[in-house]
Amino acid sequence: MLSIRPATAADLDALIAIDHVASHSADRRQAIAEWVALGQCHLAERGGAVVGYVALTRSFFRSPFIEMLMVGAAFRRGGIGRALIEHCITLTPSEQKLWTSTNQSNAPMRALLPQLGFVQTGMFEHLDEGDPELIFLRWPSVASR
Repeated sequence: MLSIRPATAADLDALIAIDHVASHSADRRQAIAEWVALGQCHLAERGGAVVGYVALTRSFFRSPFIEMLMVGAAFRRGGIGRALIEHCITLTPSEQKLWTSTNQSNAPMRALLPQLGFVQTGMFEHLDEGDPELIFLRWPSVASR
């Protein structure tokens, strides 16, 4: 059974342990700590183990933005990412747009987002050289469109 809850400072080591970038990036570890401290990080647990997390911020033109979605490598392709994004949808007021982004190379995320009502709206170049960042939007009340 999967459960999702706000992350706390006591969860930091577990969050960092499932994030393959955090193991070698002080910036990522700091970002995770900041998301947790600001109440912007929610984690997914299965059997008492942290299996993924999401950071829902307002860093994109002050709009709700899924800034980071991370599922531990051993737990991918099992619906955890979908559950975390659906959790973000429930946390976003129905009259507000919800934004996210992903690298062009991230085929699983690019396939998942349209299933959850997101449409691609743009692209940023040069964040990761040779791998553009694609911007996605979920319109308010997408279910009624």
